[in-house]
Amino acid sequence: MNEELKSILGNELVIDDQKKVPVAHLKYRGKSKEYVTWTILPENPVFFADDEIEYSMTEVDIDIFSKGNYLKIMNYIKKIMKNNEWSWTEDSEEMFEEDTSLYHRTCTFKKERKV
Repeated sequence: MNEELKSILGNELVIDDQKKVPVAHLKYRGKSKEYVTWTILPENPVFFADDEIEYSMTEVDIDIFSKGNYLKIMNYIKKIMKNNEWSWTEDSEEMFEEDTSLYHRTCTFKKERKV
């Protein structure tokens, strides 16, 4: 799943053919005040046949950090994840990080895969 997510999200998202938003796995170490990180959540078995696991479900959290309006970024992420057969499951509540003065929102997606 790591390689698939790296392929989908890359190192930056280009919003509206102009705005570039850095993307990092787990932790962003750059200087941009607007960025995205992603984290793979635990994988769980979802379908068994003949006492063997046939399919599992993987989830990923994609965190958006921004000084202001992050909705275009969030909508873009939902679109590219859907286009790559990931299902959107939820968004977190809106958060504000006191230490960085950034707004923060998490989108969660899931995808089933054959084991």
